[in-house]
This record gives sequence, C-alpha cells and structure tokens, in this order.
Amino acid sequence: MGILEYIHETPDAVRRMISRKESLLCDALNGINGKEIREIVLCGSGTSYHAALSASYPMQKILGIRVNAVYPVSFADRETIVDEYTLVIGISQAGQSASTVKAMQYAKEHGAAVLAMSAVKTSPVYQQADAGIFLDIGEENVGPKTKGFFCSVVLLVLFACAYAKEENTEDYISRMIAVTDRISDVQDAFEAWYGQNAEKLNTAHRVIVVGHSAGIGAVYEGALKLLEGMRCSAVGYEMEEFMHGIYHSADADTYIFALDAPDAQRERLRRLMQYLQEKKHAHVVLITDVQADGFDCFVWPFDNDPLFAFMQYIVPLQVSARRISLDQGINCEVSADPDFHREMGSYIY
Repeated sequence: MGILEYIHETPDAVRRMISRKESLLCDALNGINGKEIREIVLCGSGTSYHAALSASYPMQKILGIRVNAVYPVSFADRETIVDEYTLVIGISQAGQSASTVKAMQYAKEHGAAVLAMSAVKTSPVYQQADAGIFLDIGEENVGPKTKGFFCSVVLLVLFACAYAKEENTEDYISRMIAVTDRISDVQDAFEAWYGQNAEKLNTAHRVIVVGHSAGIGAVYEGALKLLEGMRCSAVGYEMEEFMHGIYHSADADTYIFALDAPDAQRERLRRLMQYLQEKKHAHVVLITDVQADGFDCFVWPFDNDPLFAFMQYIVPLQVSARRISLDQGINCEVSADPDFHREMGSYIY
C-alpha cells in the first residue's frame, strides 16, 4: 500500500469509522461525563494540526463554544491559560509526538480535562490522557499521511455531535459521507488530468498553495504533502496573508496551486492569480468547479459543501505530491532519515 492506495480506500475507511462511532467515542464521552466544558483546544503537529484546524469550524458550529486548533509547543511554552472548564484533545495518529505529550501534561497540571485521539491505544499520547478517542482507520504505513487526515476530521466532528447530543447529527454524517464517498472519483479524474499536464508540473521546485475561508486547513495540509513528496520548498498561505507581502517572492520559477472554491472570495482569488501570471510570470493551476479562461484548470464537479468541501479540494494536491515526486525520481514513501525523530527527541519511543 502507498499514498495513492490509501487515498483510494478513504471512503470505505470513513464509512467503517462512522458505523462504529459509538464504540470509538464511548471512552472519551464517559471520561468527560458531568464536566462543564466552555472551550476546546485541539493540539497537534503537522497533519494532526491541519486536521484539527479543518475540524474546528464545524465543531464550533455544533457545540456553540470556542474550539481552537493550536501547535502543542506554543500551547505549553507560552503558558496558555486553561482551567477546569477547558477540554484539551491531544491528536497524534501514531501517538508518539513528544510536544503533544508535553501539552497534555501542561493541561492536566492546570486543571483541564484531557483526551487523546490516536490510532494506537498503547501510545504515549493515549497513556497521558484521561480517556481516548480511538482513530480506528487501519493501516497507513507511509510518512506522508492522507487517509489519516480525512478520518481525523470526521472523527472530531462525530465527537462534537455526540458530546453536544446534536439533533442534526445524521445530517452532518450524511454530508460527510457524501463528500468523502467521491474522494476516489476526484483522485481518478485528477490522475487523468495530471497525465496530460505532467510536463508542466514535474519541473517544479518551488510550490505555493493559496486558498481561503473554511479551506485553510486543506491549504496547509496540501502544501505539507507537496513538501513531503517533492522535498522542495512548498508553502501554503491564506489568500489575504499572501497579499500582505508574500506575492513579492513569486517569479517564473514559482508554481502556484489555487483552491478556487465558489464563495465570496473567488473573484479576488482569480484576480490575484491573473496578476501572478501576467506580472510575475508564475505557473498557476486552479483547482475549481468552473473553467476560468486564461488559466490551467483542473475542473471537477465538487460538492462545495460549506463545511466539508475542503476534503475534496485537497485530493489533487495529495495526488500531485506523489505523481510529481515519482517523475522527479523521489520515493517519498521511504523516509529520507529514519532516525530523525529519535535524534531530535520529537518522538517518544
């Protein structure tokens, strides 16, 4: 199994997880039963942080309280204020993140309720928590995670629905299934598109992903996948942030993927991309549901669900990470340094 195969099995993994939601969530719900929660803090790094950021918006709508995604190092080192009304959820798919463990320890010391979300029940992150949310997604034995990103978002939303006793839970579930069921279709369509456009993309060595609104987690995660795959400079920016200085750095060697969702910011995003093409001579690809004249576009009938569309828009970036890296002679499914986390002390073994 590799990255592309794991993407392809995501719809089935999501459906299996939803069918077992009661057993996956029961320990966590029992662990915080009777506690008054006024704020939730989602702690994770890398893909776990991006999943937390993506889930925080629908969770906040469901729960009606603040839900913030934070990096665990800054959470503990900056002595973030938490109390007995705070719930901290430490997220780590492998469960070995030293910084996430540190954040959870800090939260417990300051009176917060602490849950873990991990795919490994015996992991250090799981052991640090009052109770756990089991990320039961099966095998994903590659460094650049894809299936884990989608399933982490879905499980966090399911947790919010269960904790809030949300009367519209079945609606949220049906919407997430509708979006994730078509992930394989997006993948197949983009692989065909990539086959026709490979020569335009496989010389890229500097990549920027730009997006906005509810899709910002997908922007950051898509950039991370491209970086992990191509092992070159790949960065994601919210559109407004990009306009406040980053645009200066664009040039003829810059490749830009724009997540062109149909919301209030679409017209501004397209004006920005036109500027980057005409004035900076950058290579621009729009990932969009409607053809835009003057651009290279991957056009596909995205669902455009206002809460969950990002789970379709990210797929072309995940596929590009693997396809471009293969064309460049890089096997991103093999770690560049298997001992890195041991040497850095960033994983607990």
